[in-house]
Amino acid sequence: MSGSPVTLVGLWAGYDGEPVLRGVDLEAPGGKITAVLGPSGCGKTTLLKAIAGLVDVMSGHVLFGDRDVTGLPPEKRNVGMVFQDLALFPHMNVYDNVAFGLRVRGVSEGEVRRRVKWALELVGLDPGEFAGRKVTELSGGQRQRVALARALVVEPEVLLMDEPLAHLDYKIRQRLVWELRRLQRRLSATVIYVTHDQWEAMELADKLAVMRDGIVVQSGSPEEVYENPADEFVATFFGDANLVPGELLGVEGGKFIVRPEDVELHPPDWREPIEGFVVEGVIEDRVFQGPMVRFEVRVNGVVLRSLVPRSYASRLPSRGPVKVYIPFASLKRVKVPGGVG
Repeated sequence: MSGSPVTLVGLWAGYDGEPVLRGVDLEAPGGKITAVLGPSGCGKTTLLKAIAGLVDVMSGHVLFGDRDVTGLPPEKRNVGMVFQDLALFPHMNVYDNVAFGLRVRGVSEGEVRRRVKWALELVGLDPGEFAGRKVTELSGGQRQRVALARALVVEPEVLLMDEPLAHLDYKIRQRLVWELRRLQRRLSATVIYVTHDQWEAMELADKLAVMRDGIVVQSGSPEEVYENPADEFVATFFGDANLVPGELLGVEGGKFIVRPEDVELHPPDWREPIEGFVVEGVIEDRVFQGPMVRFEVRVNGVVLRSLVPRSYASRLPSRGPVKVYIPFASLKRVKVPGGVG
């Protein structure tokens, strides 16, 4: 299985004549994972449905490689989809759930058996143990694997996933994220993965697309989006960020962002370097987070968040005066959504 790139060009789509997507442009590279994230109601699920052919496209184009599929019905697009609610058939056993798409396509039963066995083994379910079990007897993680096997068994050109891990507990989600990434690398599949979880997106994706109000406001690698957000919305939505008024830094106007891990705290007698801004602050709160400790520090009326390695945090007071050091290189001037910063 080797997936095609997916390109959306000026895509307007919605329901009953009302647009949800408003001119989306996006390139999802073939054989890679593109994660789409944004707040509720921004159009993430509608974007997946437009790619799958499940929603009306008002204008624009959907391309798989060089092939324009905009006018094709879903069954002609060779797309696999894993929904948030998984949409498994409770009256069917695991085997029949996975086989469903193949049978709809008229695949022979001999080939169905071969491919169902392959798909279950691919997602880590022993066919001998699980094929005959009812899906209602499975754990959440096992049901997720069945849904993934059902999507993969038809060998789709593009695999679409709509928040498939949202209802699982943290440990299972973490394990499945790792396994999904490993599986995608093995198959070289093109995956478009919708999520509201920024950390899940960073762990999984080769490319990110951040949406707001029916458009893609920024796309790029996780590193690019994290380190160079397009505006204040992206900066605060994707990753934690301090918004620092320029006046606090002695700069006229505008806002800057600095990530908490780039806000350094030091004892009051620390010798100042020359590569950044150094200001006096007061620690107001300290929260233990395992390998890191989060501090909230008030600087001239502005509260900054700082993430400090646990080994160094022991040198700092729980409350009281500190020196706050922000390297020049970590400061990024950002635009306000809809305007210029």
